[in-house]
Amino acid sequence: MTDVTNGTDCETIQLSIEGLSCAGCVASVEAALGRVDEVVAARVNLATGIATVQFAGRAAPAGPLLDAVREVGYGAELVNGADCGATADPARNARGHAGRRPLLVAGVAAAIILVAEHAAPRLLVSRADQTPWWRIGQGLLCSAVLVLQPGRVILLSGLRSLFRRSPNMDLLVSLGVMAAFLASWLACLAGRADACHFDAAAMIVAFITVGRYCEACARREASEAVAVLARRLPSTAIRVVGNAEEEVPVEVIGLGDRVRVPPGTIVPVDGRIVSGTAAVDESPVTGESVPRACREGDNVRGGTTVQEGFLTVEATAVGSDTTVGRILRAVEAAQAGTTRMQRLADRVAGGFVPVVVGLAVITFTSWMLFSSGADRLGTAAGCAVGVLVIACPCAMGLATPTAVLVATGVAALRGILVRDAAALEAAGRLDTILLDKTGTITTGRPEVREVYDEPVGPITTGPREVLRYAAAAERYSQHPLAQAITARARQWSLTVPEAEAFENVVGLGVRAVVEGRQVLAGSTSLLAEAGVELAPVENRIRQMAADGLTVVCVAVDGICAGLIALSDTLRPEASRAVERLRAAGLELALITGDQAPAAAAAAASVGIPEVHAEVLPEGKLAEVARRRERGRRVGFVGDGINDAPALVAADVGIALATGTDVAVEAADITLLSENLTLIAEAVELARRSVAIIKQNLFWAFAYNVLALPLAATGTIPPGAAAAAMMCSSISVVLNSLRLRRAPGDGRPAEPAGDERPAA
Repeated sequence: MTDVTNGTDCETIQLSIEGLSCAGCVASVEAALGRVDEVVAARVNLATGIATVQFAGRAAPAGPLLDAVREVGYGAELVNGADCGATADPARNARGHAGRRPLLVAGVAAAIILVAEHAAPRLLVSRADQTPWWRIGQGLLCSAVLVLQPGRVILLSGLRSLFRRSPNMDLLVSLGVMAAFLASWLACLAGRADACHFDAAAMIVAFITVGRYCEACARREASEAVAVLARRLPSTAIRVVGNAEEEVPVEVIGLGDRVRVPPGTIVPVDGRIVSGTAAVDESPVTGESVPRACREGDNVRGGTTVQEGFLTVEATAVGSDTTVGRILRAVEAAQAGTTRMQRLADRVAGGFVPVVVGLAVITFTSWMLFSSGADRLGTAAGCAVGVLVIACPCAMGLATPTAVLVATGVAALRGILVRDAAALEAAGRLDTILLDKTGTITTGRPEVREVYDEPVGPITTGPREVLRYAAAAERYSQHPLAQAITARARQWSLTVPEAEAFENVVGLGVRAVVEGRQVLAGSTSLLAEAGVELAPVENRIRQMAADGLTVVCVAVDGICAGLIALSDTLRPEASRAVERLRAAGLELALITGDQAPAAAAAAASVGIPEVHAEVLPEGKLAEVARRRERGRRVGFVGDGINDAPALVAADVGIALATGTDVAVEAADITLLSENLTLIAEAVELARRSVAIIKQNLFWAFAYNVLALPLAATGTIPPGAAAAAMMCSSISVVLNSLRLRRAPGDGRPAEPAGDERPAA
């Protein structure tokens, strides 16, 4: 399998592939796409039927890609990325093989042939030296099954794969069915009724059809999370035009349009409230259980529900650009990805078909050479057919993508967005979590608790003047401490002057010129580097820090003018989240740019044993690298711009969606709400998914190892071999569906809020 890499000059498109049945199909389609000019990489997901193609250039070569797929015998169409939830039905590729009508035809025909096989010899008198008439009837009915849809689809797919030298599972089934069918007709014509295996050919087709139908149903259930997400946006909206209202399809709502949202209805778009107040239930999108009070000027997300009140919302994002649309795209991208274990399984399964054909030939030859008896030919053919059918690598191809499909869907319903399948796999192996403090275990909204002015400093007008200079210097900073200082200045009704020569010193503070005076506002390190004498205020700094307060030092013209003490509020669920992470066996550490006493107080409050304070962004990066060099698998949780390097360097970066865009872009997993317990949920779900993938792969490989000798020795007849093969595939999908259950309670994992996945 070819991995898609991130290139700045590359574009990516998706194709919906029809007719995929095994990892051999995946390998064939990927190879065909890889041969198209300018294709950089291609990957195909068996569970979703989606091919993700990355190519050089700016114009999507959709035509050559579609032609390449069709040339190797598969259907293909371009996925329309503009549609919200555009991903094709993951079971579409199975639907052509496993509709209800083929199921009925194959089942009835196989039942009649099977009854004739076992009942006719006892009920009907026939001469041993001629072919009984009911054998001819079996052959004609079996011929009809193969000519009609149930068998025709399988045989044509197998023949196409043979002619195009891209062997797949249908080739193995076709070889098995045709071997049993032709050998039976030859036996009939030769008067050897006891060597007929029409029942085996019919049962293989019937079991394959039944199995694919059941597999398609199970895979549709596995992909239900995406459907639930898509249903979170209503199909219609009330658009306000002048003084009139009209109900229109949500697809026609454009940017800037205004929509009316009555109580009890779902917000159809992302937008800004232009009138009205309401309590908005955001749990279906973020998982936040408490409704948010919203008023004019606030932003609301599509998919949330107005519980109380009446809103008029101006659309700022519609369709696939809404929050729900972005979530859908993220889930689909993750489900289209591959893990290391899946790539290994695909490589093995991709080369399985020629190996199985060789084993079938060896089995047939061995029975012909080393066995005796009147029915030697029939036995040899039956064993060879069993080998061809029972060794189909469906289960290996489905082992990983179905688990990823379910896990990423369940995660999205819980407010956890996983960037790709590799991130899910990596999260399942984490043993260390490093957490930022401000905005992560705290709310990130600090408040000024005290303003202290140094009596012998350059300012003699008291705390208000200290705050005024600090607010002027911090005015253009986006740091939470700066915003808290400017907010307190507004509360005190201070006139804050304009600052000149503003400079943000990352991780330390700011410099600026205010009213012609050089102003510094930041940590003690910033002032010490500038040569500011801090001895007069050292005791006061220590006292504030001992109280768990964060201290911003303010200097004017090189002299310390005063101190501003701030404190951040711990998130109410922080202690519970830390407890769950520690119970999961994870090593925890708090790593922050904040001052040591404040960091230590916060860590002690939530139960984090290890603290690294006053750490610059490069220090966070170095700490992540140091632990990884020691063999630890590190996850980093942060929300700020200064966390981005560490988020990228960690095995898994976890960001809060309420954080900065840079942090969210750098993260592998994004939490849609500020609930820190989602970190533990993400790790637990990832661990369960990795365990399920390992179980699937183990049983898929073990099945083939155990089943092949049984088929080769004739212990399992061809019909039973077909049943065993399809049961192995279905069992893999059903095992993956266990991820929908909440750990430990045996109940389905429910999406956040009142919405439940449809059955």
